[in-house]
Amino acid sequence: MPASEVCAVTGATGYVGSLIVDAISPQAAVVPLVRRPGNRNDLQWELEAATDISGALRARGVTTLVHAAWDMRANSLDELRGSSVAGSRRLLEMAGRAGVSRFIFISTISAFPGCHSAYGRSKLEVEDTFNSMGGTVLRPGLVFGPHSGGIFGTIREQVRKSKLIPLIGDGRAPQYLLHEKTLMQVIARAVAGDFDGEPSPLTIAHPKAWPFRDIVSLIAEEEGRKVTFIPVPWRILYGGLRTSELMQIKLPVRSDSVISFIYQNLKPDFSKMEKYGVEPLPFHSS
Repeated sequence: MPASEVCAVTGATGYVGSLIVDAISPQAAVVPLVRRPGNRNDLQWELEAATDISGALRARGVTTLVHAAWDMRANSLDELRGSSVAGSRRLLEMAGRAGVSRFIFISTISAFPGCHSAYGRSKLEVEDTFNSMGGTVLRPGLVFGPHSGGIFGTIREQVRKSKLIPLIGDGRAPQYLLHEKTLMQVIARAVAGDFDGEPSPLTIAHPKAWPFRDIVSLIAEEEGRKVTFIPVPWRILYGGLRTSELMQIKLPVRSDSVISFIYQNLKPDFSKMEKYGVEPLPFHSS
């Protein structure tokens, strides 16, 4: 990639976003699009804002957009359409007017035809928009690694703080895991144009599925902790969370996350990894 390449990254301050920035920085200048700018390289932007930043993107010479930001507070499809879907489409329109030529969307393995969750369905809608502009769509699995952010980091913190670990159902729902290093390698290749013209999403994760409870057990073993699992019927958990949400009680877990956990894609398509020679690292908790 020429040194003149400039890449704008949304969600740059989050766990996955920070990995994206680290992956891109050696090969391109990075312009983080953030809610609250912290330095002169940052450009103020948020999903819910209608402010036109096309001029600022053009002035910065942005050539590539990596879109990883998402509204993780929204719980319904209507909410997500009003924030993440609408905001993503506005961003794409502005990037197009600014002369950006490469578009990369960080979707999720939870997005697939027939998915039940609002999260997955809203991601699919934005996937379609990126596809219409010739963009690249990546569907990462559950990201893990030494930085332990996101969902995986939350699991580790729960193991460190409590010996009682609640499970959704029997806790055997399969999880497809993606090491930070593999994610960063794929991002670097996407920004370099290796996947340009690929019309289908690239599902990126190790093809071996791990039951959720086995992941927690391995983390607990490496942390030197003994944990006891408390199975909770998923319908009871979902009902309690949904009732709380209707009462506008804010909780750390969303009811839609339960739906995403229960109704997963049991047969993800990993064929694109073989096509492009992506070899994901196997799971280990650290």
